Amino acid sequence: MNVIERISRVLETIGAPYALIGARAVGVRGHPRMTLDYDFLTTDPRVLQVAVWQELSDRGAMIDARQGDHDDPLAGVVHIVLADGVEADVVLARWKWELEVIERAQRVDLGGTMVPVPVTSDLILLKLAAGGPIDLQDVVALLATDPERLTREVDEKVHEVRPDVTDVWNRIRA
Repeated sequence: MNVIERISRVLETIGAPYALIGARAVGVRGHPRMTLDYDFLTTDPRVLQVAVWQELSDRGAMIDARQGDHDDPLAGVVHIVLADGVEADVVLARWKWELEVIERAQRVDLGGTMVPVPVTSDLILLKLAAGGPIDLQDVVALLATDPERLTREVDEKVHEVRPDVTDVWNRIRA
């Protein structure tokens, strides 16, 4: 069983809405790049309960669940290191727009496991909000896959994210 299947199974068992995000999702949406970890986004605070991850823990995984501070852009994160050394982060979303990203995600077959992956414009929003140098490189690469449509779609939604994200988006567009 691969890591995507393991994490997805836990999230689906508790009925948590989620989506695969990060570099793996960027690859699905047309810009493959090397990464060693897996990232998921959810709005279900139960993921911060270590007991939710007991099945993985029983199989040798290390689980580190942390709640975000009141001024943290993340409500929390669960860092998982599986027995084989593969790492994954399950990010607990804080904002309504992130829930909408999850709700709009499309199920994609990844190695026999159907996993929700954000649509490309939503993935761009997530990357803009993350704001790191590699995230912004991903934005430019994703945008190049369908510039006209993606620019229009991001323009329609970017105002839902923080104002600084709109500023970054406007700089990238210019």
